[in-house]
Amino acid sequence: MQDPIDSIARALSLTRAERVALSKIVRSPEESLRNSMKVVPPHIVKGSDLGVDGFNVIITVERALAGDPVYVCTDGIVRDLSLSYSSYKPSDLFDRAVETIADTVRSMSPGRVTIYLDSPIPKSGSIAKRIREITSEEFEVKTSNRVDSEILSHEIVASSDSRIIEGAKAIVDLAHAAISRAGISPKRLFTDRGMLGGI
Repeated sequence: MQDPIDSIARALSLTRAERVALSKIVRSPEESLRNSMKVVPPHIVKGSDLGVDGFNVIITVERALAGDPVYVCTDGIVRDLSLSYSSYKPSDLFDRAVETIADTVRSMSPGRVTIYLDSPIPKSGSIAKRIREITSEEFEVKTSNRVDSEILSHEIVASSDSRIIEGAKAIVDLAHAAISRAGISPKRLFTDRGMLGGI
């Protein structure tokens, strides 16, 4: 069966970057429904055990604060258009992003918070240390080479990663809540008037 994203990309003569962006924003109907059914509103986090996919959330908030587009995808979850974060380096907005995320988490009043950072990412140890400094060690911050599996032990998970969402019991869209707290509205590719441009 032909990939519908490929069909759309050819029909609209999309560039490679535009095609990748479209593939991140548009999920299959089955995945969109499955993911959306796992999303819980922020107030449900109160008193729960929350696991945060650190780089996933931080990078999306950093991008939004920098003015880069972030989108509400077809599963209702906000994502940025980064191709990969394997070579991630904190930007000048890193501290502000972490502070915004921390304030947002506090407003949710979880019972316990663990922030996971992928240890293969360069300088993940020093980034973890900086997060502890910014948050006054209020949250547990761990580096791990098994984030995708370890984070699934939590009642609620904050991530937009499809593999993590698939295995999670419940998802909170922490990045969306954080950028909203910063006064930023994510873009929507589709509205009731059709498809929007500007990818």
